[in-house]
Amino acid sequence: MSESTPKSAKPGLPVLDRRLVIGGLAGAIATPFVGGQAVAQARFQPPAALAAKGVITYCATIDNPPRAFYDNQQRPTGFEVELGTEIAARMGLRVNWVQLRFVGLIPALQAQQCDALMQELFIRPERLEIIDMIPFSRTGQRLVTTKASTLQATSLEALSGRKMAVPNGTTIHNLVNEANAKLKAEGKPEINLVVLPTTTETFQQLATGQIEVLGTTTTAASYYVGLRPNDFRPLGEPFGLIGTGIGLRKGNTELLNPMKQSFDSIVADGTYKRLIDKWAMQGSEL
Repeated sequence: MSESTPKSAKPGLPVLDRRLVIGGLAGAIATPFVGGQAVAQARFQPPAALAAKGVITYCATIDNPPRAFYDNQQRPTGFEVELGTEIAARMGLRVNWVQLRFVGLIPALQAQQCDALMQELFIRPERLEIIDMIPFSRTGQRLVTTKASTLQATSLEALSGRKMAVPNGTTIHNLVNEANAKLKAEGKPEINLVVLPTTTETFQQLATGQIEVLGTTTTAASYYVGLRPNDFRPLGEPFGLIGTGIGLRKGNTELLNPMKQSFDSIVADGTYKRLIDKWAMQGSEL
């Protein structure tokens, strides 16, 4: 399954790389990119195999600005991209980025298609049963509608009968499924849920009037509403604040320990705060 740039994409909305190639994992799209940054001498020793290659491979969606997205030259950029690159540099490594759809991230990690998941991945008990995680930020959920819409809602259940989009496999997707189960049990119309591969596509459908409302993370909502304040507005208040973390294969302490040490040094020397400020991520820091 491949993904192409939507023909109806609106100006100002980031789009996916037209050069995406099909990955080896079903339902995934992979875009390798090896960062060209100068790599300093390792402060924290990575596993011998990674040290020999000189490269760490991160899997990510790269479709979640300002955390991670493609710039005008189709190069990964954003808060998580810069943070992941800095973590790698302090282990003496360059970075190879592989873009996957969200639902393919953990399977790709477990299949050793990448070394770590550098992604806004929520730290949940069920995830910690299958992968290890290094906390690096916080996030929550937010509803977004159009500026012209008169829609009002203080909960997901208040969207009964409305047409709503979410990115596939995300926490908001699961929360809407739970809300629909409750609505069905109460004999009320369910939310008319549209499940799309990426955050970008949910905003494109909202912009073109194909849906009434969408669900996304607080950071993505802030980014897109800030990008097009005359078109979009938040609906209700943020909810479900939760920590996010880098994902690693269960028990891979040989990589987890130096990555955690590298991240801790980034926090200690002020680099973390500078990245938070640069990408307007205030409120999402640890």
